[in-house]
Amino acid sequence: MEYRKANVNDVNVLVNLRKQQLLDEGEVFENNIDNDLHKYFSENIMNNKFIAWLAIENNEIIATSGLCFYELPPTSRNPSGKIAYITNMFTKNEFRRKGIATKLFEKIIDEIKLLNIKVIRLHTSVHGKELYKEFGFVDSEGFMHLRL
Repeated sequence: MEYRKANVNDVNVLVNLRKQQLLDEGEVFENNIDNDLHKYFSENIMNNKFIAWLAIENNEIIATSGLCFYELPPTSRNPSGKIAYITNMFTKNEFRRKGIATKLFEKIIDEIKLLNIKVIRLHTSVHGKELYKEFGFVDSEGFMHLRL
């Protein structure tokens, strides 16, 4: 098994894995998002606003992780206001339960530590919840959203 950071040459695979992840999570595609995903990954990998680690077996990308960032006004608990957001955690079905997601998650956490970001957020599917708990993540109440 090989692990490496994604680069712009991996964008097409990232698009396909993202769509597989969304389908697994119950997404019903109302329109084609390929171009939007391709643009997002291409631009944000190039400018380091999106970092992904990949797991590769026999020259095939079989799992991915993702990291993006946003910034809020500083607080006493987060003086920089910077927040790391973990997304795009996905492993192809036939490779699940083999420690691959754990290894990718460790690589993402290491990236966050190198960037000296103290707050990490993520949303999880039922499949990933136990993995994140093992790393010390806890459920946070109080978040609301509105879809316009």
